[in-house]
Amino acid sequence: MQYLYDGYNYTVGFERGEQLITSLTDFIKKQDIKASWINGLGGSQWVELGFYNLDTKEYQWKRFNELMEITSLQGNIAWMENEPVIHMHGTLSREDYQAIGGHVRELEVGGTCELHLHTIFGDRLPRSKDATTGLSLLSLPN
Repeated sequence: MQYLYDGYNYTVGFERGEQLITSLTDFIKKQDIKASWINGLGGSQWVELGFYNLDTKEYQWKRFNELMEITSLQGNIAWMENEPVIHMHGTLSREDYQAIGGHVRELEVGGTCELHLHTIFGDRLPRSKDATTGLSLLSLPN
């Protein structure tokens, strides 16, 4: 992993073979990133995606073991119980140019993965469990 910090934003480049969510979580802790919006692109060797079922309040996970283009990653960084939480969705393109997408649980970087982290200054952005949906949602002040 390599990164550039301009005093406000991070540009982070991940190398082939890195586990994106695991590596990004370690980076967030080391840099003490309190809150951020994420966008990115690149390639993956495999990805595990989820679809959240509101009726069962559970994710349905599926792993795709194939080389794909990451056409878009969008997400944010917040904190829950003193641990960073990465909420990231992705759209990926297969070799036949068909797209798949969902909540990114983890992916292994293919050629590269490049992220832009737009930091939000102030205290940590908190998340808390929502009883209605079963999700950990942002706890934003009024």
